[in-house]
Amino acid sequence: MVSGIGNIYADESLWRAKVHGARIAETLSKPKLASILDHAAAVMTDALGQGGTSFDSLYINVNESRATSTARSTPTAAKASVPPVRCVMRRDKFMTRSSYYCPRCQPRPRSWPG
Repeated sequence: MVSGIGNIYADESLWRAKVHGARIAETLSKPKLASILDHAAAVMTDALGQGGTSFDSLYINVNESRATSTARSTPTAAKASVPPVRCVMRRDKFMTRSSYYCPRCQPRPRSWPG
């Protein structure tokens, strides 16, 4: 059970599923929704195996030690340090947050206002 995923995990899950974050959930097929959920579970499992995910130098990981910015190991979060193998990531800003996506693998929905 999960109460929330957070931007880093959400971006990574959507990137793996090849779905743009602006897609409206009700427009997705059941297999595509299942794919997103499967990728989200895999992303969080991978992150836990690395001690958690954060860019914050004060972050304490699940083993109660300082994190080494494991977020940089995810393709969507690594956009500035190590580019993903298959993609060139783009950034969408909304409010005080950002989301990263690949315009080739994750095309914006036609109704996207931006």
